[in-house]
Amino acid sequence: MKNKKKFTGLAATILTGTLLVGCSNPFDRMADGINSMLAEESTATDEPVGTAEVPVSDTGETAKESTQEAAEAETAEVETLDYSHLLGQGEATTLGEGTFMVGEDIPVGRYHVTATEGFGNIFVYDTEERLTFNEVMSGETDSIGQSEPGEAVIFLDDGHKVEISGMEGVDFTPYETAEVTELVPGQWVVGEDFSPGVYDISLEESESLGYLKVNAIKEYEKSRFALGNPAYGGATTFTTSFEEGEVVTVEVIPKVTLAKR
Repeated sequence: MKNKKKFTGLAATILTGTLLVGCSNPFDRMADGINSMLAEESTATDEPVGTAEVPVSDTGETAKESTQEAAEAETAEVETLDYSHLLGQGEATTLGEGTFMVGEDIPVGRYHVTATEGFGNIFVYDTEERLTFNEVMSGETDSIGQSEPGEAVIFLDDGHKVEISGMEGVDFTPYETAEVTELVPGQWVVGEDFSPGVYDISLEESESLGYLKVNAIKEYEKSRFALGNPAYGGATTFTTSFEEGEVVTVEVIPKVTLAKR
């Protein structure tokens, strides 16, 4: 009897284990199926790491290509300041107060401008209405006008506009280019009027505040120096360098002396 009971207990244990295993398999299979579906969905929707989409324009250009082309176009549009075609050009002309067009009222060229009567201003604007030259000039001999320049050297290109106010007589005489060591108000070309290099700049003390400006590109100043009255930051001596083709503009101060090192 004892052996029979042992057999019966063992059979019951095996049967119970079998039933438990048999009952657990459907749930395991269901769990495996759900996990498989989730894995497939994740694989289908996730983007690969490190492969971000590059924006493309309507023309097929990437943002990087468009930016590079824009930068190249901006560089190509940079226009140097060049008056070489005006050297040795011009015809003697006298103008009074008013507004005048270069190419119509006065021929294109480089001019030595002299105020012969009155006290006032001369303004020169280019074809884009940008002020290229401005000077207070005097043709008077009294004490009021003695501190103001009576002459200037300027370039007048086709389409430029000249405005004269306060002066009844201004003479424009074609300027003959020659090497200089002194600069009166006006526009001077490095390599034409004086050679490139390092220069000591000096001028007489003045109550006026003027400027010496250097341009290589049409719309931008390479440098600007305040001249004259120290109370307003002006200098009477300094050292600087000039490169071939640069345009040096002197304003207000009657005379600036150059001494090459």
